[in-house]
Amino acid sequence: MSNIQTHLRSLQNKEKSLGSMRFFKTGVWEYGEGDIFLGIAVPETRKIVKQYEKVLGFDDIKDLLMSPYHEERLAWVIILAEWAKKKRYPLRDMATFYMNHRERINNWDLVDVSAEHIIWPYIEEILTHEERQEFIDSCINSHHLWTNRIIVLASFYQIKKWNEKLTFYIVAKFLHHPHDLMHKACGWMLREVGKRINMNTLSAFLDMHGQNMPRTMLRYALEHYDEETRKKYMQK
Repeated sequence: MSNIQTHLRSLQNKEKSLGSMRFFKTGVWEYGEGDIFLGIAVPETRKIVKQYEKVLGFDDIKDLLMSPYHEERLAWVIILAEWAKKKRYPLRDMATFYMNHRERINNWDLVDVSAEHIIWPYIEEILTHEERQEFIDSCINSHHLWTNRIIVLASFYQIKKWNEKLTFYIVAKFLHHPHDLMHKACGWMLREVGKRINMNTLSAFLDMHGQNMPRTMLRYALEHYDEETRKKYMQK
C-alpha cells in the first residue's frame, strides 16, 4: 500500500462514508452499485493529493486505480489530470492509460474532475482529424455510461476556448439517452456555452432541439435565462 493510501485511510470516517454511499447511489440497481467510501470530503482529498502528486509515478498510482475505495480512485484521476495539465508524461500515454481503465472511473465525480484535462488535449493535440472523429463517435456510441459522460465533459475544454461546435455535436447525439446523469451533463455543458460564449448561440441550438430534449437536460440548459424565457422553452 502506497503512502498516499495510508494517509487517506487514516482519515476514514464511517459515519460520513454512509452518507457518501447514499449520495453516490451505491445501492442495488443504482448507478454506483457496490462502491465503498472512506468518508473524506473532496477538498481534503485534493489537499492530500497536492502533498504527494509531485513524487508519485505511474506505478504508484496503479494502487490507487485498483483500490476498492472511491476516494482513492478519485485521487488517481485528480493526479492524472494534474499531470496532463503540466504535460508531465506524454498525453497519449496518459489518455490511453485513462481510457484503458475507465471501468474504474465508475461515477460522475471521477469523470467530471478529469475528462476535460486528459481527453480533449489528447484528441486535439495527438490524434489526426480522422482519428478524432473515430474516437469521439466511439465514445458516443458506447453502451458504457461513463464513457458517454467522458466525451460530454471533454467538450468543456473546448467551451473554455470559446468553441461550442463539439458540445453541440455531442449533445445532439445524446438527446434520447436513457440516463438522467447524461441529461444533467449535457444540460450543464449547454448552460456553459451560454454563460461562457454566447446566449444567442445557445438559443439557436435550443430553438432547433429543445422540443426533443429530456426535460432535465433542458432545465439545466436554461438556468441562466430569465423566468419568462425558461417558461417559454419548457412549455414547448
